[in-house]
Amino acid sequence: MDVAKIEELIQVLEASRTEELSVRKGDLSVRIRKGSKPAQVRPAAPQPDASAPAETQHSTTDRFIRAPMVGIFHAVDGVTEEGAHIAAGQVVGTIESMKLLNDVISEFSGVVRETMVEDGMPVEYGQPLCRIEPD
Repeated sequence: MDVAKIEELIQVLEASRTEELSVRKGDLSVRIRKGSKPAQVRPAAPQPDASAPAETQHSTTDRFIRAPMVGIFHAVDGVTEEGAHIAAGQVVGTIESMKLLNDVISEFSGVVRETMVEDGMPVEYGQPLCRIEPD
């Protein structure tokens, strides 16, 4: 991996909402983080944008499926798409952590109203993955 490729990865990271990027090619690996402080693991509460239209504000009855650990989120095909119905106990995806896949299971049933994390993106512990309108 040459310096130009690493600079390109830095630009990709700066243009995204992601805080950290890891890339491995053969025996070489690169990990890039935004900011100078190490990431702290803590639940992230979604903050509604006051300038957003009312229909994008979260209802007080909405529930969030949250990441049970730090890792890379992999969604089950079609399950976390907006408008999909999820049942309590249903596997909605996996989180890859230390080369192991760990199931993400919904605690409640309802309809997916917002997908908050794209497939293949890194997630933090407690980070909302999708917003559910309960049945």
